[in-house]
Amino acid sequence: MNRKISLGLCISLIIISITATFAVTMVVSKQIYNGIISGISSRSQTYASLDEISGIINAYYYGSDEKSNRLNASLVNGYVESLGDPNSIYLSASDYSEYTSMLDGGLTGIGVDTAYDYQKSSFVITHVYEGSPAEKAGLKALDVITAIDNQTVTMANYVQLSEKLYGSMLSAVQIEYMRNAETKVVEPMRGFSIPSVSGRLESNVGYIKINGFYKNTASEFKETAEKLIEQGAESMIFDVRNTYSGTIEYAAQVIDVIVPAIDGNIAAIKDKTGEIKKVYPAEYYSITMPFAVLVNGSTSGPAELFACDLRDISQAQIIGTRTAGVGTVQELFTLEDGGAVLLTIAVVEPKAGEAAVYNGKGIEPTVEVNLAAGYTANLSLLTAEEDTQLATALNMLAA
Repeated sequence: MNRKISLGLCISLIIISITATFAVTMVVSKQIYNGIISGISSRSQTYASLDEISGIINAYYYGSDEKSNRLNASLVNGYVESLGDPNSIYLSASDYSEYTSMLDGGLTGIGVDTAYDYQKSSFVITHVYEGSPAEKAGLKALDVITAIDNQTVTMANYVQLSEKLYGSMLSAVQIEYMRNAETKVVEPMRGFSIPSVSGRLESNVGYIKINGFYKNTASEFKETAEKLIEQGAESMIFDVRNTYSGTIEYAAQVIDVIVPAIDGNIAAIKDKTGEIKKVYPAEYYSITMPFAVLVNGSTSGPAELFACDLRDISQAQIIGTRTAGVGTVQELFTLEDGGAVLLTIAVVEPKAGEAAVYNGKGIEPTVEVNLAAGYTANLSLLTAEEDTQLATALNMLAA
């Protein structure tokens, strides 16, 4: 049975509905307004404090212009450091140029690998790249570097001084070294492109070391892997111990060289709202054989995605110790002063999905093998007997 309502009642209901809608709208608007005002107030206080400090320094600071000119860079650096994220950093104009050059072409320098031998208290050249300025200057593996640019190398400063051996600028660096108790001095030029991938054959097992994931790494990796297969490799060991540099995109390109085409993606990039911003499919190439991946506590970022996906897609054995647990993505934002901010903007979700996300947790090895104390940072100084992680992988794959 239909009931009719009076016109007056109908008008009353409409008025009540409009009033309720208006009230709710006003509450929401007030919350938004308060949030905006709060944000503006906070930012205004920050800007006012910066202006006040800048004014005081400009008016009263007794120091060189060079020091006061570093103020802006220091403020930006401090602002980014206050995030408490070691992967978000401020890059000066020169640092920004070096960083982008590295991503585009890998590390550059005089063409050597080095390590500090704590047992002998010496800074040792562990490898000299063929065709490099270092090779042309006569440097060889096992030479002991005693001074760089007239500064004596010590255990306390070798990390800082070793940075002088790298860089894309075509400039010379003075190296004093010892060989067979004889001291020599050479001045090789920087600017040599150091390969990010190297390999060798161990019986019928191919060994590939990846030092970073750069724009040219996938092509270098493919070439190295194909050569080892031609030489008779029936299985592969991928060494990403102490590997942390590069990007997720370039790591995905290397993974794509190895794994077959799959349903889903190699990785997905999710922002703080959970929205997928980018995916990386597997569609390029495939290497079909048993794999092992060597990892340690300094395996980080793109190298962790590499290990995780090979475990979940190609059933690779992960050998070593738990990884660093850096599963985030950074993006460069350029600044007017020529510098840039490298800012964490998303998290990486590997092939196996959310359950396999390793950010903050690391990747647990399928076979845990610890090295003797003191050897983790100096893998290139290990003998075959001392590198128990590599020996375990060789034994597993050769069996």
